[in-house]
Amino acid sequence: MFLAYWWETIREYIEERLFLFILAFLLFSMGIVFGTLSAKSLGEGQKTELLHYIQLFFQGMKKEVQPVTDISLAKEAIFNHLKTIFVLLLLGVSVIGVPLILFLIFAKGYILGFTIGFILQQLSGKGFLFTVTSVFPHYVLIIPAFLVAGVANIDFAGALLKSRFRKTYRPISSELLQCLGINGISVFVLTISGVIEGFISPLFIYWIAKLF
Repeated sequence: MFLAYWWETIREYIEERLFLFILAFLLFSMGIVFGTLSAKSLGEGQKTELLHYIQLFFQGMKKEVQPVTDISLAKEAIFNHLKTIFVLLLLGVSVIGVPLILFLIFAKGYILGFTIGFILQQLSGKGFLFTVTSVFPHYVLIIPAFLVAGVANIDFAGALLKSRFRKTYRPISSELLQCLGINGISVFVLTISGVIEGFISPLFIYWIAKLF
């Protein structure tokens, strides 16, 4: 019964903001496409330099006696995620920051597309294995949490804008609590992704490095 109630609540929330979710997904997807194309259009000198850094990274990993898992890695990842959500919240509250939220969504996709596109292009099958095992485990949580937080803050900015143009005053406390709640859920999910990034992904990277 409890799960059914929450599932229904989530379904209604998404349906009421379907346009925003579609917009966020399209921008993120466009970012991935442009990032991948940018990776392919790099000059030979740039490709060689980036590939050299990747090879140095794997050579360094080969020299490690055991996987480098450190709580500081997880803390840094979690702190970066917290900063991102805080920035999204500030941009939403400011209302005029909505275009920047949309840009950040696009930029997130661009960075991911560029990174994966370059690795796959240069390392082929090994690059695919590296991507699946070292990037996918935490990004499978990062992407939905980031997109949902982005939509929530854009939606709150819209609620603030509507309240300013209404003839009768209507408190937006419920919209604020809803926005903060969704941002809180996103922070929780991103915290889990940070733990994965700090403790689980390094294990995969360590073993995949042995193939290079």
